[in-house]
Amino acid sequence: MKPRIEDRVSMIMTDNPICLDESDLLRKAKEIMSQNAVRHIPVKKGKDLVGIISKADLDRIKYMEAGAGEFVSADFFDVLIVANVMTKNVNTIQHDDTIKEAAEILSLGSYHALPVLDGDDVVGIITTTDLLIYLLKLYNA
Repeated sequence: MKPRIEDRVSMIMTDNPICLDESDLLRKAKEIMSQNAVRHIPVKKGKDLVGIISKADLDRIKYMEAGAGEFVSADFFDVLIVANVMTKNVNTIQHDDTIKEAAEILSLGSYHALPVLDGDDVVGIITTTDLLIYLLKLYNA
């Protein structure tokens, strides 16, 4: 496999990603990540993308919960909703943009996933892991 400047994000993205609603409890995000071995979930309000939540976001909540200890009686994951901790104003990429463009965006940010859109519809997600796998295939060809 040789890299081609025209290789598109749709070649390596995960299609039809699981999405959460911004009003879902964090418990649901935690369960979806655990059951599906994913680390990033796009967040919607109705049909509109409004953010993304990552395993790192949930890990920060676990850390806060552990620090609160005996002072807090509720489990944060059963009280907080996704909108409380998600990253808002998330960068996105279009499904027909190039893999090179995705790599450039991810290399400049402090995040590791981009929701992939077709117009305004979420059709996939691309992660730094997807890019690394793509590169490994190029070098093993």
